[in-house]
Amino acid sequence: MESIKDKDKIAFRIKNLFLNFFLILCVLTQAQEESKEMHPYVLLTKRYIGAIKRNIPNRNAPYFDTTFFSRMIEAQAEKTLAEFLKEKGEIKTIEKTVVDTQGCKMATSTIIKTNGGKFLWYHHYDQAQQIQKFYIDTFDKQPFYVAEKIEKVNFIRKDVNIVTNAFIQLPGYLYLPSGAKKSPLVILVHGSGPHDRNGTMGKNKVYLEIALQLAQKGIACLIYDKRTYVYQFRDPFPMDSMDYYTETIEDAAAAFELMKKTEGVDSTSIYVAGHSLGGMCAPLIVKECKGIKGMILLSAPARGLLEVLPEQIEYITGLNQKNKEQNETVANAIKWQVKNALSPDLNLKSKTMLPFGARPKYWLLDRKYKVLDEAKGLTLPILLIQGGRDYNVTKKDFDLWVNAMSEKKNFKSVWLENLDHLYFDGVGMAKPDDAIRPQHVSKLVGNTIEGFIKAK
Repeated sequence: MESIKDKDKIAFRIKNLFLNFFLILCVLTQAQEESKEMHPYVLLTKRYIGAIKRNIPNRNAPYFDTTFFSRMIEAQAEKTLAEFLKEKGEIKTIEKTVVDTQGCKMATSTIIKTNGGKFLWYHHYDQAQQIQKFYIDTFDKQPFYVAEKIEKVNFIRKDVNIVTNAFIQLPGYLYLPSGAKKSPLVILVHGSGPHDRNGTMGKNKVYLEIALQLAQKGIACLIYDKRTYVYQFRDPFPMDSMDYYTETIEDAAAAFELMKKTEGVDSTSIYVAGHSLGGMCAPLIVKECKGIKGMILLSAPARGLLEVLPEQIEYITGLNQKNKEQNETVANAIKWQVKNALSPDLNLKSKTMLPFGARPKYWLLDRKYKVLDEAKGLTLPILLIQGGRDYNVTKKDFDLWVNAMSEKKNFKSVWLENLDHLYFDGVGMAKPDDAIRPQHVSKLVGNTIEGFIKAK
């Protein structure tokens, strides 16, 4: 027979059991509530880093798909992680995660603490929430872009969707001045590479800042995700079909057609503003846009990329003497690829190595296209803006434009001595690192475009 003492022990154990169950239930409920409140990409990132911290097997499966490019990204991420953990030690704490919207994709930055200090882990996600890029940087209080304060918001933002054909749709933003029935419009066209609508580069958003400058001045502006950004590593945009038309021109022309029918836009006062490659393609874009008002060239090359590229590589290589041998090896490889692209034997079926992995079709058009000849045949108003600190597109190109268009009364050029390729203010020739550290687009850009448009 059980004693009273034994019964008390059993009752105490049962009481403790219920108390522990209740505490566990509270913790689980709190975790669920926190998950509901947490941004989905913060939750996604913390789960992935948590799996790394706990060294969970097959942790990559939910975050990388089975495509060839994703497998390459996964392998590179694993290599980066292994090197980091070996050098800096195991993860001690996973701290704050912040999110940055980059067009139709998202990026996160997470503070990671190890015995080696604090670091920022960056994850870039595609539209399917798969990791598309991963890298580690030193700790910084500003992981992403921080916008300048706008004292009085006198514009609205609308979502738009540019449909080029049955397979290509590009999301974007239209900034419209408030109160105006119809406003002049600038369509901003990207430079080389896969860019989001904001022109996100490091901790900067170049195209967004130009759009905001214009919107505050009563000029509408359209910015959109580039085709090579939306369909990066995806089938609707095969590399074999890529040239200036499929990369840039067709989509800009589709944007123009959409804007002509958009409420709040003056269809008789639409301008295309092409940055870098977008500027080089601008004469071909306006030929596809019947009724376009004017053309704005933002640091536009006057020569083909195959002529400009070696000069860029030469400049960048000369900056870094620390890894001179390694840099020269990379530079020589790119020069060899340029030489292949310039070969008279190059044809659409050639299998040789070419710059940026682009196919022969791309470089054959670059060789054939004469931007100055195309521009000289245009009668619409043209504005060229060029920064004096620009090493991507230099004074050599600016002078070629000015000389070629010297007899054209519809052409105006503006030289902004202290600005670089992204229109950041400074002293001396710009360097590649300038593009990623936090800066803001000079107000001279918006002022110059405003003067050009409102004078017409």
